[in-house]
Amino acid sequence: MPEAAANPRVSVITVAYSSFDVLPAMAASLPADVPLITVDNGPDDGVRDWARTQGHTLLEPGRNLGFGAACNLGAEAAGTDFLFFLNPDARLEPGAIAALLDAAERHPDSPAFGPAILKESGEIFRVNASRIPARRDRLIPPARPDTEVALHSLNGAAIFARAAPFRAIGGFDPKIFLYYEDDDMTLRLSQRFGPLIYVPTAHVFHASAGSTAPSAALSRFKGYHLARSQVYVMAKHGRSAPYLRGVLNAARRLVSIRNLTRPEKWNDAKGRWRGALSAWRGTDPGP
Repeated sequence: MPEAAANPRVSVITVAYSSFDVLPAMAASLPADVPLITVDNGPDDGVRDWARTQGHTLLEPGRNLGFGAACNLGAEAAGTDFLFFLNPDARLEPGAIAALLDAAERHPDSPAFGPAILKESGEIFRVNASRIPARRDRLIPPARPDTEVALHSLNGAAIFARAAPFRAIGGFDPKIFLYYEDDDMTLRLSQRFGPLIYVPTAHVFHASAGSTAPSAALSRFKGYHLARSQVYVMAKHGRSAPYLRGVLNAARRLVSIRNLTRPEKWNDAKGRWRGALSAWRGTDPGP
């Protein structure tokens, strides 16, 4: 049974896309009186009936909005002080939300907080600085901090944000369909309101790979949106020559010798090339 929350000031917002295999486990890890808002971006795989049966809030946009825009839709339905954006394949360790709320009380000026994210083995994922800002502007944290540290960006698998600052910056950028939306949103939060806080005592387990079966089409799709979003966000945050950087990086991947023995790398490279070109041209032909 999920733990009982001491203070129901938090809404958990998740974006589903064929996520029925993992979402019930995430929901079961939430405190009993923390509401779950599910935005179903994908085809109905059973999530909708499950959400209704369990009494969770279900939002059906009728199409795939992309991750950020779906998060914004979920945030509109939340009436709590804090918004916890959580991937459907994540699970909270008991006490995680209490630890995040405690950190928020001790850092009243910080707009958002990030928990320690663990692999299924229990190993903690590294905390990496966003690559969007120029190197001289990055706040480089320890790889695996054991005390609270200030950050400029947070991992999109689990972002615990104050609702008011999140809404003040306009939430996630809906122009970013997939990838780098977490970098962009949390960088804007920290630029406007001050440093974000990493909370090592709040633990969230996160699967390192998604539940969707790998395929050539999926590799091209992911590569396309990764390259396109990276170029767009770099340009938005003032990096020099972002379009040229994106095209040159994609070109290097196209000629990589790894493509000869690893078909997934070849399909990823093709997707990235198309994504970088579409960002350069200001078009979106799709992957």
